Amino acid sequence: QALKESDVFQLEHTAAGFAIVEFVTDRLVGVVHLSKDDPKNLSVQLDLPIVKPTSDGSIEQLEACFLLLDRLFAYGYRRIQICVDALDVRGKRLPQRLGFTQEGQIPKHMIVKDANRDSIIYGMLNSDWDKGARSFLLKKLHGAAFEKADAAIVAKEEAVEDQEQKLKEKKEAEAKADKKK
Repeated sequence: QALKESDVFQLEHTAAGFAIVEFVTDRLVGVVHLSKDDPKNLSVQLDLPIVKPTSDGSIEQLEACFLLLDRLFAYGYRRIQICVDALDVRGKRLPQRLGFTQEGQIPKHMIVKDANRDSIIYGMLNSDWDKGARSFLLKKLHGAAFEKADAAIVAKEEAVEDQEQKLKEKKEAEAKADKKK
């Protein structure tokens, strides 16, 4: 309840906040926000996770981002971007570790603490995710054996979907044939 009422989770209607909780200790590690949600264009911005300095670059931070990316692409999002302060050396590491591509730099993008902030934009497309970014990150987080098991599960799910589609088409063809009789 305290987390829900925290200022960290009081966001605009186009944003959402997610707690990063360590599984074993149930300890709050940080929070990650999604902002600039644009369902019409199927794009959203992943903001850099807010974590304690000891958790920066941790497996929990990467895992939280991986889970969000995986879910967003599964929901049909086509593009996810991360916007980072050009002077934030540590902040620029995360998009690179996640497999994002640097797309450009926006000079004087924001005014932060009465100073100009240049921003670097990183992006990932659903096609990047499907063509290897997901498996690369999964392997990085959990190892090759886990990646292989995940690939087998995905293959089985795709086979079931194909079978269901063929069964549906067969039933439709039979229904058409019955109508003609």
